[in-house]
Amino acid sequence: MHAHTASLHRRLLIDGRPEPVRALRSLVASFLRDRGVAEDVVRAVTLAFAEALDNAIEHGGSAHGELNVWLRYTERFVVVSLLDPGGDRVPLGKPVLPEPSAERGRGFQLMNRMMDAVRVRSYPAGGTRVSMLRYLHR
Repeated sequence: MHAHTASLHRRLLIDGRPEPVRALRSLVASFLRDRGVAEDVVRAVTLAFAEALDNAIEHGGSAHGELNVWLRYTERFVVVSLLDPGGDRVPLGKPVLPEPSAERGRGFQLMNRMMDAVRVRSYPAGGTRVSMLRYLHR
C-alpha cells in the first residue's frame, strides 16, 4: 500500500561537478517509482525536472551555489519545485519560439509539453522558483 501523500525536500550545493546533479535526477525518478507512479509519468516528470535543473544551473546563478528542490506526491498529481538564488529577472509571459534550426532554447517548451502546468516566479530580492505540476491520470 502506497502513502496517499509524500513530500521530499533536498538542498543541493552545486560546485560544477556533474555527480550531484545526476544523483538528484535519479532521486526524483526513484521517489516517483517508489510510490507506484506509471513509468511514462516518471519519465516525463524527470525530463521536465532535468530541464528545469539545467536551466537553474545555467541561467539562475546556481553554477556554484545552493539549489532547493521540493517534490510532492498525491494520488492525483505530482509537483516539482526548484528555487535557485539567481537573478531577479526571468523571461515571463509568452515564450519566444526558437528558430527551427536552433540547437538550444526549447527548455520551456519541453517543460510545458511534459507537465500539465509550469509556473515561473522571480523574487525582487533575488531568486527564481520554477514549479511544475503533472496529473497522474490524464
